[in-house]
Amino acid sequence: MAESDAGGLEGPDGWPVVGNTFQFARDPFSFYERCADMGDVVPYEIAGRTFYLVSHPEAIERVLSTEHGTFEKGSFQREQLSGILGEGLLTSEGERWREQRQRIQPTFGPEKIDSYVGIMTDCATDAAERWRGEQRIAVDDEMRRITVQILARSLFGTDISDHVETIAEAMGDIGAQAEAPAAAALLPEWVPTPWDRRARRGVEAIDGVIEDLIDRRRGDAEGRDDLLSTLLVAHEEGEIRRGTLRDQLVTFLLAGHETTSLALSYTWYLLAENPDTRERLHAEVDDVLGGAVPTMADLGDLKYTERVVTEAMRYYPPVHRVVREASEDVELQGRSIEAGSILTMPQWIVHRDRRWYDDPLRFRPERWAGDSDRPDYAYFPFGGGPRRCIGMRFAKLEAQLILATLARAHRLELAGEGGPLELQSGVTASPAEPVEMIPRAR
Repeated sequence: MAESDAGGLEGPDGWPVVGNTFQFARDPFSFYERCADMGDVVPYEIAGRTFYLVSHPEAIERVLSTEHGTFEKGSFQREQLSGILGEGLLTSEGERWREQRQRIQPTFGPEKIDSYVGIMTDCATDAAERWRGEQRIAVDDEMRRITVQILARSLFGTDISDHVETIAEAMGDIGAQAEAPAAAALLPEWVPTPWDRRARRGVEAIDGVIEDLIDRRRGDAEGRDDLLSTLLVAHEEGEIRRGTLRDQLVTFLLAGHETTSLALSYTWYLLAENPDTRERLHAEVDDVLGGAVPTMADLGDLKYTERVVTEAMRYYPPVHRVVREASEDVELQGRSIEAGSILTMPQWIVHRDRRWYDDPLRFRPERWAGDSDRPDYAYFPFGGGPRRCIGMRFAKLEAQLILATLARAHRLELAGEGGPLELQSGVTASPAEPVEMIPRAR
């Protein structure tokens, strides 16, 4: 596709049958940028399916919020995630989703989340004490270790330090499908590939961790109010099936730590690339905390720390796209969208749009200091509407506390040359290589 009958831009040129599959697979981020240059709602084709890149905040708000009933997660999203997450909160639809959300919501109430502050700072302090001798670390692995431990102790009420390496390896295996060549997307689903087999191995490893968590808590869930206990009691009382119990625990184990660990990894990297910003962060942390571990009472004064995290999630959004499927014919920004079309709304594009951000390729936390007239959905790292991430408050609190706790003790510097990170596109946008840094004691 190239031009419409009216002579306007229609979408990127592709090949017969395969459409834009190879262009997308070669570099999804550049492909999105190329589409965005053609307009706010741009069609493209992947493996015989029609997609639309939607990059205007007003259209995104309609899809995710004001007209969300017209747009579903859809079959494409389920095909991508159901093999890993089953029918958990991220993949379910309709009444099934509403029942799950209602059951889980109390675990993420404001008072409950605030009670996790001590767990968050304890896990970050443990990491700071491990960083001795100014050894080189893979900061993405370190942030994953911290966030997995926080999630397990707060939401699952247990310590799974012995499973951290298993989870990290499993995440790598599950993400292997993103490394598959474009031609793999054209194969029938029933044809096994090396990437599918590796992903299945990762899922089996995660299932093993879940089984261990259930075994540890079995018979000891009554009276507890963490997520694992809530779901176990519901299962024991016949309210949810064993498969649903598994799907929910896998969903929160994976989604509950990966996005925050990535956000923090990118934050440290961007701070090291911008030493003046890093020094301003350290100055605030020193001034507010005076060497102490942050508490809930300190967060209101750690304003610049919060802006640093907000800006890092703009610059490198861990969830780099939201996908929906039109359940009926609609019109967006003057473009007719057919029922069954898949809408891709990439934070990667919207967060870097010069219409909403001046100098968007510059890391500048100060841009969040005052009010802005940019549209609401010019920034949506946690999605939006009724299906906005249920753990948003948890994740924002966690990221700010971990950053402040570690920054009071260490200054992280790049171990390599720096420059824009090479990312790989899967369920999240993750570094293609380990992010190696050197923590210097302060």
